[in-house]
Amino acid sequence: MLQALSPYFKPSRLADSKLQQASDWIGVLGLYIFSFFSLLSIAGANLGLGMMLIGLLLSSDAWRRLPRQFLFWSCLMIIAYIVYRGTEAMAEIPLDHKTQANQARDWALLFLFFIPAWWLSQSPRRIPTALGLILTGFTLGILSALDGDTLAQLLQGERSGMHFGKPIIFGFDCAAVILGLIVLAIYRLNPQLKQKPVQQIVLVVLIILGILFYTQGLIISQSRGVWLALFFALPTIFLTLKFTRQSKKQPKVSLLMPLAALGLVLALILALNWDTIQARISTEQTELGTVVSQGLDEAPLTSSTYRLHLWEFGLNKWLERPFTGWGPGTTHALVEAENNPNLKDHRDIGFDHLHNAYLEVVFQLGLVGIMIIALICGLMVSKIMEAFRRQRISIYFLAFLFSNFMLIAIYSLTDFRHLHWNWRFYWLIIAGCAYAFTLMTFRPHLERQNRNPQEA
Repeated sequence: MLQALSPYFKPSRLADSKLQQASDWIGVLGLYIFSFFSLLSIAGANLGLGMMLIGLLLSSDAWRRLPRQFLFWSCLMIIAYIVYRGTEAMAEIPLDHKTQANQARDWALLFLFFIPAWWLSQSPRRIPTALGLILTGFTLGILSALDGDTLAQLLQGERSGMHFGKPIIFGFDCAAVILGLIVLAIYRLNPQLKQKPVQQIVLVVLIILGILFYTQGLIISQSRGVWLALFFALPTIFLTLKFTRQSKKQPKVSLLMPLAALGLVLALILALNWDTIQARISTEQTELGTVVSQGLDEAPLTSSTYRLHLWEFGLNKWLERPFTGWGPGTTHALVEAENNPNLKDHRDIGFDHLHNAYLEVVFQLGLVGIMIIALICGLMVSKIMEAFRRQRISIYFLAFLFSNFMLIAIYSLTDFRHLHWNWRFYWLIIAGCAYAFTLMTFRPHLERQNRNPQEA
């Protein structure tokens, strides 16, 4: 059994010392612990992240290769800037030191994706294994939350965040899983993939059942922002598969059957949940009509008009400090200081974020911060395309990554949960996978194709 598991732990290169060997084992074990707990438990995920960090610090190979990467230095640059702005803001605007320090830490953690990236890049088996562990942990968390009371609430049409407690983040993670399963189904339907017909049918049916399961999770989250984001992310998969090629000789991916299957699944989902979807979408049409006809101040306070008030406040406040922002963790205190009922929730407490990630970045980190983040994002996309041209990444995984990036981009227009652990850990894995292909020296999908068909 240990011999069967060894390929999942061994790096692609032999260790040149016992210290390097120890760091490899600590790092990969931390990677798998982190992956399993990333959408299940913050304690377990932090344990895994800590082990990966220790392994990285002990790895001489990592410190020979990572400093050659401009993306690595860009991550360190934004982390240094966050620490600088956090320290400066706490001295200049002493509002809530604990919140400021915690959010500065959480901002910095978002850019440590080079840690999982290094360990993911060391073997062709690690990325699919890590993604499988994430899905397993997430599913166990959902099933553990399905007690009698929760089921009764769901049957009555109430929103639920399951084991997260936060419906929006739960819905977002369900949407990310749906994208992954759709890409996997398309891959399994590829006629060029050597597999037995019965095996193919069974796998595709199981994947479709998984899509239905997580789509139901997306529905019960009742997050309209995530629904909108998924609406844009789904076409990204098919556009990437249709128009992206590594070479002119590469055969086109057949999309007719996947599109037909997806249409049937969507029709079934709409039929089963039409009342919930219609009620959620049409809830605030009257209020938005009032905003258009009479102005924002005359409209009743709802989730949509709250967002508009917060965006107006955030934009005006940011213009007071456009270049460096107000510093990490200052949003809630500044909203409270405004003492405006339009900026308070039903508990009469000021909102702690602006419900727009782009505005939140410039509000807290200024134009300097968002420019460095834009540089990192641009470098990441550039490196992914370079890895694709070098055939280190398959067109299917490229579609998966791009659809997730689209999901994040659209979702970020209406919400800001990026500092929460169950979004942050998702991002560390997705960004880590994207960066890992740059660090690889082999071609993982080609190696899988060259294996025995029974192993594919």
